[in-house]
This record gives sequence, C-alpha cells and structure tokens, in this order.
Amino acid sequence: MELKDVLDKRIIRIGLEGRDKDDVLNKMSKLLFDSGYIDDVEAFVKDIYLREAQGVTGIGNGIAIPHGKSASAKQPGIAIATLSHPIEWETLDEKDVDTVFLFCVSSDKNFERNHMLLLSKVAAKLADDELLAKIRRVDSSEEMVAYLCGEKI
Repeated sequence: MELKDVLDKRIIRIGLEGRDKDDVLNKMSKLLFDSGYIDDVEAFVKDIYLREAQGVTGIGNGIAIPHGKSASAKQPGIAIATLSHPIEWETLDEKDVDTVFLFCVSSDKNFERNHMLLLSKVAAKLADDELLAKIRRVDSSEEMVAYLCGEKI
C-alpha cells in the first residue's frame, strides 16, 4: 500500500477551524463519513478515543496522528487537516498541534499490516523538516497530496 493509494483530496482540509481536539476529530471524522470512508461518525470517534487512552498521538513539532481500529471504517485513508490556529493536544513535546493526520483503518484482519504500513510511510515523511514546512504552507489539498507523494510542484 502506497501513500498515493490512501491520500484523497476530499478528506484534506487546509485551515480547518477547530475549537479543540474533540471539535477537530469530529470535523475530520465527518469528512471521512461524507466521502464514504466510514459509516458511523460517533462510533469512529469513540474508537479514536479508545486509542487515545492508550498513549499520546501528538508526536511533537505541531503534529498529531490519531488513529484507531474501527469497524466503522469501510476503506483505508488518511484525513489531513492543517488548523487555522494551534490547539491543545497531548504531545510528546508538550506543545500545541497545528497539523493532524487522522488514520482511518478497519478492524479487519489486515488492520495491523495496513496500519503499520501507513504509519511508517507517514512517519518517514514527517521526519523531514523541510517537507513539514511546505505542508504548513500549502494552499490546497492537491498541493498537500503532491508534497506527500514526492511530486514536483
């Protein structure tokens, strides 16, 4: 599974308005629902919080990668949001978050494999400070996909 297979401009928002973590997770889950990735927003958000209870998903440097195993997921994807302003989030560096990568992976038998593949690919991209700076300046979901897939802009 490649990043280009799960990046969809319909589930990417630039400058998402969010009051707090809960508001952002609900808005991003609604994007997934509206685009056919999940079939139940409430159940999906509940599953995200089950994972959040197991450990911090704010990896630092303004990035959070919430995720969870969910029977509500119909297909794998990664909803992405750059936020209009940083919000509080439990993070490894104890700083606010301004960019969220919300993993959508089903609870089927391929969950672990798909989840680890996606997570490793995203983590490798997010380790690149230059790419992170570009992501934070994008003007469109198309630009976001292009940068994450390593395409020239």
